Amino acid sequence: MVKAKLLYKKIGFSLSFREDVVFTSPPEFVFRSVIGYHLRRMCCIAHDKPCFDCLYSATCVYGSVFESVIPKDNRILAGRDRIAHPVVIEADRLTAAETASLVLNIIFTGSSLACLPYFFQALKKGGESGVLKQRTPYTIRDCFDYSAGSKRSLLVNAELLNTNIEPDVWEFDDPDGRPYGGELLIQLQSPLRFKVGGRYSGTFTAADFALCLHRRTETLCSQYGSYTGGDKNAAGTAWPFFHGWNIAESALGWKDWTHYSARQKKTMRLGGLTGSMVLAGFFTPYEYAILRFAEIFHAGKNTNFGLGKIALWEKDRAGTA
Repeated sequence: MVKAKLLYKKIGFSLSFREDVVFTSPPEFVFRSVIGYHLRRMCCIAHDKPCFDCLYSATCVYGSVFESVIPKDNRILAGRDRIAHPVVIEADRLTAAETASLVLNIIFTGSSLACLPYFFQALKKGGESGVLKQRTPYTIRDCFDYSAGSKRSLLVNAELLNTNIEPDVWEFDDPDGRPYGGELLIQLQSPLRFKVGGRYSGTFTAADFALCLHRRTETLCSQYGSYTGGDKNAAGTAWPFFHGWNIAESALGWKDWTHYSARQKKTMRLGGLTGSMVLAGFFTPYEYAILRFAEIFHAGKNTNFGLGKIALWEKDRAGTA
């Protein structure tokens, strides 16, 4: 039986621009670059070393959050030297409409919540330097945590945050293992990208989607929380999908997003599927839980660019089986 737990906190930054701006690329891309640039300048003490070869990467705020380097003999993704990043970045708008304000949300998992003051300072420095081609300055009008459906301001003054914050808890520990049935409407609010058969694909099956959600849950909880149990399939490579539900309706389309990485000096293609679909059938408690997990922590690849944002509604619930 699977048992999983992850501490997290969603922190919002309300930003006010000196004049109206237009984001021609998603705000998450812009502010990921802003935060990463200033965090590296603030925290790096070995400028001549790449992060993967740096002795300090495990304790460096930039290295742990943006590079997430791990030993290749790790127990989660053996053979890989990077793990999922412990933060997810979201913005309250994806459109290119003119705006004078923006709410940027950052979801910290595990011990990364301790990095909040560094993110605050990185965003402050970004506001002083300005963003976009026009280098438009901005200020942090407020910083708040989302607690029990409300917002609690953390901003003491322009220079100081209240960091006395209790994390929220996502947990799965269901002893009875009883499935329940119904229809779930899933909206992919930002491009969902994950590999099917080793390649990014514009189509996927219910089993592919379930495995994508499972991998996200297992990886984040194993690395930044706790995860035990979970059977493997016959090949011993993945959790088995029980085929109790399927994709009954699908209105998904591929959306291409691109991002130029100044550090890597190349354009990254970050396309994925957006739109909606209806899942119908009987879901095990774990399958339903990992759908809700993705609502908070996103799914698939490049979630710290804001990708894989999912919303879920119960269309019709048939009850337990």
